[in-house]
Amino acid sequence: MRISQDWLNQYVDTPSEEELEHLFEMAGIGVEERDNGKFALEITSNRGDWLSAFGLAREIAAMTGNRLRLPVIEETAPTDSKTLKLEIENPADCSRYHATLLDNIKIAESPNWLKNRLIEGGMRPQNNVVDITNYVMLEMGQPLHAFDADSLQSPRILVRRAKEGETLITLDGMEHQLTEDVLCITDGEKPIAVAGVMGGANSEVEADTTKVLLEAAHFAPSRVRASGRALGFGTEASRRFERWVDPSNVAKAAARATQLLCELAGARVLEIKDLYAAPLHAEQVEIRLSRTNAILGLKLDLVTMSKLLERLQLKVLLKDNSTLVVETPSWRNDIKREIDLIEEVARLHGYDKIPETLPTRVNVAAGRSLVQRLEERARSLLLRSGLQEVVTYSLENAEKVAKAGLVETGNLAATPLILRNPLSEDYTQLRTSMLPSLLAVLQKNAGNDPKAEAARIFDLARVYLPKNGGLPDERRRISVALSAAVPVAHWQKESAPVDFFSLKAIVENLLEGLGAAHAEFRAAANQPFHPGRCASIMLEGEDIGVMGEIHPSVQEAWDLPQRAYVALLDFDALVRHLTLMPQYQLIPKYPPVDRDLALLIAAAVPSNRVNEVIKNAAGDLLERLDVFDLYTGPPVPEGQKSMALSLRFRDPLRTLNDGMVDELIEKIVKALEQECGAKLRG
Repeated sequence: MRISQDWLNQYVDTPSEEELEHLFEMAGIGVEERDNGKFALEITSNRGDWLSAFGLAREIAAMTGNRLRLPVIEETAPTDSKTLKLEIENPADCSRYHATLLDNIKIAESPNWLKNRLIEGGMRPQNNVVDITNYVMLEMGQPLHAFDADSLQSPRILVRRAKEGETLITLDGMEHQLTEDVLCITDGEKPIAVAGVMGGANSEVEADTTKVLLEAAHFAPSRVRASGRALGFGTEASRRFERWVDPSNVAKAAARATQLLCELAGARVLEIKDLYAAPLHAEQVEIRLSRTNAILGLKLDLVTMSKLLERLQLKVLLKDNSTLVVETPSWRNDIKREIDLIEEVARLHGYDKIPETLPTRVNVAAGRSLVQRLEERARSLLLRSGLQEVVTYSLENAEKVAKAGLVETGNLAATPLILRNPLSEDYTQLRTSMLPSLLAVLQKNAGNDPKAEAARIFDLARVYLPKNGGLPDERRRISVALSAAVPVAHWQKESAPVDFFSLKAIVENLLEGLGAAHAEFRAAANQPFHPGRCASIMLEGEDIGVMGEIHPSVQEAWDLPQRAYVALLDFDALVRHLTLMPQYQLIPKYPPVDRDLALLIAAAVPSNRVNEVIKNAAGDLLERLDVFDLYTGPPVPEGQKSMALSLRFRDPLRTLNDGMVDELIEKIVKALEQECGAKLRG
C-alpha cells in the first residue's frame, strides 16, 4: 500500500513524518520505504481495512486521539427501473452485488489532482472513468469495476462459477481457460470478468464508451484467492478482496464513484440495483477486565478500557461490573475473540507502558541449555581455525542430490520429504544431507573467482530424515568444507597446502575443544568420497561422522576446479558424549622422559592400530604419542613402511628413571611385534 502524508491529512491531522512512521510501526504496519512524505507500507493479511486512505486515517485517529474528518457520502436509493437484473448463484461466493447504470459518459483525461493521487498510490492513470474506480478503491478500500454497458449481451448480471470449456481474455490481453474454481461475472450468457480479480477485454471501457455499468460487490476472500490461484496472477483488487472488504461499504463506495463520474465525466444515473443476498450481522465479543489485566500486567479499570476501545469506533456496552460487550464494526473482520480485543487495548494503551516483569515459576538462572552452549563453542572453535560460517537453504532438489553422489549409496541420504507446492524447481525437497549445500557454496565461490584462495567454510544446521507417518526427524549436523588453493605466483607468498590432513586437523581441533579428544579415525569407503582418502569418525564405539576428499566424479559434476575436502558430523550424536564441565588436572611436579621409536611395519597396518597397541602396552604412564615421520620406498622393503614415533612418559607421583622407561619400551616393542608384526628399524 502506497500513501502520502498529504493525502492522509485530508481526513485526519497527522504528526511529523518521523512520528507517523513510528505510529505505523506501533500499529503493526511495516514501513518498507519513506521518502519525502510518501510511504510504502506492508499490510498484514488480517487487516484489509488498512489498504485504504480511510482505514489508515481511522487508525491514526484512534492512536493519536485526533478528530477524524471523513467526507459525507450520501447513498442513492435503488431505482424502480426493471432494466437491470441481478442474480447471485451462490451467496457464499458473493454476498452482495451493487450495480449502477450511467450514460452520457464522456471519456477524457483525468484532472491533475486525481492523476497525482493515483501515482502516489502506485497506479498508472488511464482515463477518467477507470481512474475514478481506482481512486475510490485507494480511498475507501472497495474495489470497483466499470463495464462498457453497450458491449453486454443483456442487462442481466449473473454471478456464478465458470463452466468447463469457458475462456476469457482479460484486460491484460491474456486468454485464460476457466475452471470451476473461478468465480465469474457474466452478462447472462458469457463471462465478462473474473470476480474480484480482473475484468474482461470484451466489456472494456474504450475511448468511445458512453454508457457504463459500475460494479461494487463483496466477494468471499477464499473464492477470490482460488480464482487468482487458478489464473496464476493477482491484482490490487484481489489483494483487497482476499483480506476482507467491508460489505456494508459497498453502496457507499459506489455512491462516491458515481458522484465523481457525474462531476468529471458528465455521467447521468439511469438505474441502481443492490442485491444483498447474505447480509452481514454484527458480532458481539465479551472482554473481561480481570483477564485483560492478568495478561497485560496492568491495573486498568472498566472506564479506561471502554474509552480505549471506543477510539477504534467499536460499540462498547457494559455487561456487568467486570465485563464489557463489544459490537465489532463490519470493517474489523479480524476481531473474533476476547484475546483480539485485549491486543487492541494493549496497542492503544501503549506497549511502552506495560511493565516489565519476570514470569513466575521460571528459573531465571537457567540460561542457555547444554546444546546451545556446545553449538556456540563449536562455532567459536571453527572460526578460530580460520573457517567462515555459511548459512545454506534447508531445501534442495533431486538433481543436486544426484550430483553429490548420494542417490546410489543410501548411507548418507534417505528418501527425502517432497514439498507439495514448491515455490521453485531448485527447492523441491527437504535435505537429508549437508553435502549438496556445501558443494553448491564451493561451486559458487569457484564460479565467482576460479583463481581465489582456498575456501574454508562450515555450517551448523539441520537435516530432515523422514519417519513413518509423522513429522521428519530433525538432526543437527556440523559440516566443514575446504577447497584446495590455486598456486599463487608471488615470490614472497606461498600457497597454503590443503589436503586430507588439513581437514583432519580442523576436525581434531574441534573435537578436542569440545572435550572429545579420544575420538578415533578409521579408514572407510563412501561413494561421495575418494577411495583411500576417507575416514569414519568414531567416538566411544559410535560412528558420529565421515570426512574425506570428494570423489573426482562428484568434483567434476559440480565443476569444481580444485580438489574439495568435506567433513560431516552428527552433532546430536556428538552431544551425547560431551560435557562442558571442566576437568581439573594438577600441574605435573615431575619431569617427563622422551623416547623415539623407529619401526618397520607392513604398509597395510593403519597408524591408529599402532597407536592403540602402544597405549595398551604403556598404560597410564604414556602421556603423549606422535607420529613424526612416515616413509615408503628404497631401502625399505616393498610392502612395508618406516614409522618414526615420539613417546613421552611421566609419572605424577615420582621421577621416572631410565630403567623404568626401558622396561616400558621393551614391553611396547614386544606388543608391536606380536600384534602388528613390527620390528625395530636398525
